[in-house]
Amino acid sequence: MEDKQLMKDAKMCTRWALGLTFILIFAFPGTMFLTGYNYTLQFFKGWTYLAFAWLVIAGLYISIRPWVEVYLEKRQ
Repeated sequence: MEDKQLMKDAKMCTRWALGLTFILIFAFPGTMFLTGYNYTLQFFKGWTYLAFAWLVIAGLYISIRPWVEVYLEKRQ
């Protein structure tokens, strides 16, 4: 992979990571906090399950993706 393509992909991934982090950690809960929404236990449980699911899926993707790429390169 060329350096230009690698830098371009790194910038895109950084923007996505920062954007999703801002939305899911600050914007969405912050808006609810500023409007005076009272978090219920059920909402908190759902939010926690969503966060853990995202964590597990991201971890699996990050762990498995390089193996898939190596497999596909060797196959060619």
